[in-house]
Amino acid sequence: MRSDVSFTLPPELEAGAPPEARGLRRDRVRLLVIDRATGAAEHHRFDELPWLLDPGDLLVVNDSRTLPASLPGRTGSGIPVEVRLAGRDGDRWAALPLGVPADGSDPALVATDARPPLPPLEAGERLRFGPGLAATVLGRHEEAPPLVWLRFDASGPALLEALHRAGHPVRYAYVPRAWGLHHYQTLFAAAPGSVEMASAGRPFTVQTLQDLRRRGVGLAAVSLHAGLSTYGDRAVDRDFVPAEPYRVPPSTARAVNRCLATGGRVVAVGTTVVRALETAAVDGAVAATSGVTRLRVTPGRRLEVVGGLLTGFHEPEASHLDMLGAFVAPETLRAAYDTALRSGYLWHEFGDVCLLRPAGRG
Repeated sequence: MRSDVSFTLPPELEAGAPPEARGLRRDRVRLLVIDRATGAAEHHRFDELPWLLDPGDLLVVNDSRTLPASLPGRTGSGIPVEVRLAGRDGDRWAALPLGVPADGSDPALVATDARPPLPPLEAGERLRFGPGLAATVLGRHEEAPPLVWLRFDASGPALLEALHRAGHPVRYAYVPRAWGLHHYQTLFAAAPGSVEMASAGRPFTVQTLQDLRRRGVGLAAVSLHAGLSTYGDRAVDRDFVPAEPYRVPPSTARAVNRCLATGGRVVAVGTTVVRALETAAVDGAVAATSGVTRLRVTPGRRLEVVGGLLTGFHEPEASHLDMLGAFVAPETLRAAYDTALRSGYLWHEFGDVCLLRPAGRG
């Protein structure tokens, strides 16, 4: 089932740089608030968030740390390649190999689906990414043909160190220049594993946390290591649901269940948090658990524990729009995005955010 929201995103609404580079603090991006009960829209700034929630509410964030998951390298025959990691499965990694422009121009400025073709990577082929980092191709991914399986020569902390020496953050064509990895981390980043930033948490600052505490709004964390947002193939982007590792710790399960039991509202910071919490939900409560999730939240799905969602603005036909349809009716979602477009809100990981606010506690 696909979202009913269809629109054209003007290039000027694509945030091509972090807000800090635009002269703003992280918490000064804009915040569009949509009331789930009425559909009414309000315009705010992110640092007003604490006063848009009620004492006793609970924000749940994703503490996954972003990896430098874009690896420039060469195939065994010497052909330049960019490999984007897509997620780990035990000792192997799913990865998207992409061709590199022959003229030496910045490959990130070429759309994923327009990259130069690569010769097929055969099982056993070696890929080298600079001193101390190499991998062996294990074969084609069984469910997502653009992807291959890799096994790196290193593992554990040694692999993380090598990735940080050789890799860069995954960057798309709407970001015209490279930014350091710290720009792709949230305040909560702790457990390394995401290949793209859990960007809904990016606007939070220490000041925001202090204000939330004073307001009486709780904070808890889950881990979900997010994969790539696009594989350069529309059919795969639409249909493939990757298995993403997640963990709901006991302290978070207790906080969620206590919030619900006392009439509070659980607000997920990002679609990854919705997937983790709803995967761990049993009969209206959350169990402490870990594993992998392939949950896809679609329009009309009954949400067990999550009442509200803080999220960025998503591209037309993005699978994340399906999830938003589980929070608000199609006409409300269409109206919200029309408002965002007319009002000049900015899209993508460095852009503005939207709060789908649950009904009041009554």
